[in-house]
Amino acid sequence: MRPNLLFLFDLRQDQQDPSVIDATVRSGAQFGGTNLWVLFFAILIASVGLNTNSTAVIIGAMLISPLMGPIVGLGYGAAVQDLGLIRMAGKNLAIFVVLSLLTSVLYFTLSPLEQPQSELMARTFPTLWDVLIAAFGGAAGMVAVTRRSFSNIVPGVAIATALMPPLCTAGFGIAHGRWDMFGGAFYLFIINGMFIGVSTLGVAKLLRLPRQGELDEATRKRHRLIIVLGLTVVLVPSVWMGYRLVQQEVFASAAVRVARELETEPDSHVLMHEVDAGSRTLRLVLAGRVDKDQLREQVRRRMQSNGQADVTVLMRDAGDDSLNVEKLRQELQDGVNRTLVEQVKSMDAQLKRLQQDVAQAKAVAEAPAVKPVDARALLEEVQAQQPLVCALTMAQGERSAGDGSQPASVVVLDVAQPLSTHDKDGLSRWLGVRLEKSEVQLIERPDPRSLNSRDKNRRKQTTCLPKS
Repeated sequence: MRPNLLFLFDLRQDQQDPSVIDATVRSGAQFGGTNLWVLFFAILIASVGLNTNSTAVIIGAMLISPLMGPIVGLGYGAAVQDLGLIRMAGKNLAIFVVLSLLTSVLYFTLSPLEQPQSELMARTFPTLWDVLIAAFGGAAGMVAVTRRSFSNIVPGVAIATALMPPLCTAGFGIAHGRWDMFGGAFYLFIINGMFIGVSTLGVAKLLRLPRQGELDEATRKRHRLIIVLGLTVVLVPSVWMGYRLVQQEVFASAAVRVARELETEPDSHVLMHEVDAGSRTLRLVLAGRVDKDQLREQVRRRMQSNGQADVTVLMRDAGDDSLNVEKLRQELQDGVNRTLVEQVKSMDAQLKRLQQDVAQAKAVAEAPAVKPVDARALLEEVQAQQPLVCALTMAQGERSAGDGSQPASVVVLDVAQPLSTHDKDGLSRWLGVRLEKSEVQLIERPDPRSLNSRDKNRRKQTTCLPKS
């Protein structure tokens, strides 16, 4: 079992020839020609997508961007100890970055759309999760580069690691003087580039690709020190920012939960709320006369019970000039939307029930009808078997069953004298077949003509009396 498991995870099964891998990596790290033009177009596409908040356009730019080539070249060069490749890839990566920034700055300076959209803002707050994405994406990309056949891993890696959008976002920050956006976006690019390169180095070492050069011990130690220091410098802030993000999300969830509980309580008079997770502040808008100190203490107790002791509670009356009317309108709209959603769900459930009822009614209507039976002909057939039957009355209908409705019949027989149990059972079975296998219930009653006063004391009849 163990050798089979190792064989399944063996990366050397379909590994490309080392010389082909080396040529592929060097080609991707080159500057000029096709790579330069593709980079220029990818920058413009990404800038347009970020400016218009179009996710599809941004993904297209990431797919055609050649930025990953020099980064892979750096990692691969460090793995095979090729100092020339490291220098070439590093120089080309610097040129790529400068060109990307200049092009994006030029575009955002000329663009009339100055308001940063959500796609731009999403690239300004890197965290530990971006580190993980870059590391795993870089490893997957290097595995794809070393395969014999084309793999669909490369497009996925280009989308996941997202090298182009952070650079364009940094260009937006420079063009509009938003240095906070520039710092966050450029730091995200450094995270992606650094950990893609390190993952490439790790995979190349794992595959034991042959060395392309020889480095002296001092140079190797210097490279290791640079890598370790670079990783530490990049990793520590991202860990801290990730921790802050988690803390803010936890605080925001607790604050929203407490505020909504208060809004549903009639004696709290809370109309709306606003949460600022960065400053750990909960703002409440009140209606009517409220003991604010008591309410503030109540909010703090509830927040403390949710594990959030440090909270600033700000309150204001609904009649204050500082009321955020737009926020209140949004809160009311959200409430209306929730009510409409609940009503739609209820109506949908009712519609489904009605559809089921209609389907059942349609099935009953389309079911084959019970053929009408000629009572006179049926009486003659019954009398041929049982001469004691003088008259016959029949009613047909349906009987409810577990799997639907079944045809049923009630047959009333006027008899000159009671039938034996054997004759009655046999006649009942025959009528079931005659009436198309419907359930038959037989009821006997004496012939009314044999019950007049002058015949009551006579012996029992053996035949039916003639009709008067």
